[in-house]
Amino acid sequence: MAYSLEFNHVVRGRSVRDAFGAIESWLRDQKAHVKESSPPARIVASHGRALQPMGWRKDARKTLAFDLAAMGDDVAVHIRITPAALNATDVRMRSNEARANWGELLGELWARLGDTGAMAAAIHNPSIDWNASLRQAKGTVVGGVVLLIVGGVALAAFGYPSPVMWLGTGITVAGVLSLMYGGMAYRSARRHLAMSEK
Repeated sequence: MAYSLEFNHVVRGRSVRDAFGAIESWLRDQKAHVKESSPPARIVASHGRALQPMGWRKDARKTLAFDLAAMGDDVAVHIRITPAALNATDVRMRSNEARANWGELLGELWARLGDTGAMAAAIHNPSIDWNASLRQAKGTVVGGVVLLIVGGVALAAFGYPSPVMWLGTGITVAGVLSLMYGGMAYRSARRHLAMSEK
């Protein structure tokens, strides 16, 4: 099953048809391509640039699926955001960053629907524990260092053309990737923590 993140929002004082029309208009303004439309209950669109390699960014390629349901005088909106298949691993590794960025993207839509505080809330009060993200990033960096050491030892101990050399190469590459992802996640968590303290 594809990896995705889910969001929920309540649009106050609007009919389902009005909310659907506003979402459809916002998607057009975002230059999204509507793939499925079942007014006024569901709309699915692809959003973002195909050439954005950082899948957790606002402008990365992803699929937005909106499901709308009347809730008295309000509208309950459930959104499932699925990153492009090539970006799914990156998004999974940086899910907090993706949730924060995509929450801000949706905040623009909620502001258009009359929730003037949605954008500020998305930026300053995301439902993310950045301290836990910071600890996880440190663990990823430590794991990367360990993998680099093990891979380096394997490469030094078993020279070419040993099969263990290929294993050492794989472990070294995994270590480099862990260091890279861990370092980026660490910087991101520190930045978000600093922003929340302002």
